[in-house]
Amino acid sequence: MYDEGYVNDQFWQIQQMKKTTQPDYAVRAVTSYCMSAQNLFTQLTDHINQENVDFHQVNVSARELFEQSNSVGAAMSSMHVELLHACEENDKDYCSKTLYWTKNEFSQLKRKFETVVQLPLLIITMRYLPCHARGDSK
Repeated sequence: MYDEGYVNDQFWQIQQMKKTTQPDYAVRAVTSYCMSAQNLFTQLTDHINQENVDFHQVNVSARELFEQSNSVGAAMSSMHVELLHACEENDKDYCSKTLYWTKNEFSQLKRKFETVVQLPLLIITMRYLPCHARGDSK
């Protein structure tokens, strides 16, 4: 994911936490980010689809998305910068296009995150299931 440009060093720092003190931290951080990002995309879409766009609100939501992406190491900054620029220009069409591109980029990132999160989640689940629920005979 790093080599493909989906994540930056912050993501690997989060991954290190799972190895040290909190094995489910990365899973929780990525899951929380994805849910929050989807809510922000809904807000952004709603704001941009208004007849009279409140570009200040669009900018606030776009900045929050940018900050949350950075916090988990999601390398979506180029599209975020374009979205922020569109907000500052008060350009509804440009906002709409950059939001569309940002959503597509997020969808790709989310699929990558889901792949990374599935294995640790399975391991955590298996660790806490009683032996008979896993099918172990002991």
